[in-house]
Amino acid sequence: MKLIFSKNTDNEINVKLATGTVAEDFSYTAMIKQLLKKNKFEDNQYTGLSGEEKKKVDEMLKKINQAIEDDEEE
Repeated sequence: MKLIFSKNTDNEINVKLATGTVAEDFSYTAMIKQLLKKNKFEDNQYTGLSGEEKKKVDEMLKKINQAIEDDEEE
């Protein structure tokens, strides 16, 4: 699964969820379903984000992966 992060003109971060070659509006439900199948983010794309913002997003994604792993272990 690939997430596409970009900033709009209001300096807000937008997220799209790409499965295959199709990018869709982000949905937590769709993301969790994909992570339960394969707990991995691949080749995320960042447009207009600073290095610090990208770092924070990557840290958040690692925490999400860890939460999925912890849940599967229980």
